[in-house]
Amino acid sequence: MKLPRNHFALLSALWFAGGIYALFRPAETAPPPFPHFDKAAHLALFFAQIWLLTKAFRTGKFPIPYRSLIAFAFCFAVVSECAQAWFTATRTGSLGDVLADLTGAALALFTARAADRMD
Repeated sequence: MKLPRNHFALLSALWFAGGIYALFRPAETAPPPFPHFDKAAHLALFFAQIWLLTKAFRTGKFPIPYRSLIAFAFCFAVVSECAQAWFTATRTGSLGDVLADLTGAALALFTARAADRMD
């Protein structure tokens, strides 16, 4: 799979780097604004990552590699949760977070497929 070279690919790389950076920052100690806020944040993080990648492919006139993107999302979700559990003192890994991550990725891919069908 060849990644297109455009501003959406750059934004996706920056978003990915920011996600990795945030992974190793200490967890916030303030109470969340609403219950399960962390799940909403995981969903939004992965939605944005995958949506930016789909925009990169669409803008570059490449077909969107749906299976590869969901495989990437799955691997990133599992590895990031394991990294939180194993390498941070203030965070834990969670299957619920992995499910929220994959839900965000699936929603982004669904949105991209719907946009493709409208063209």
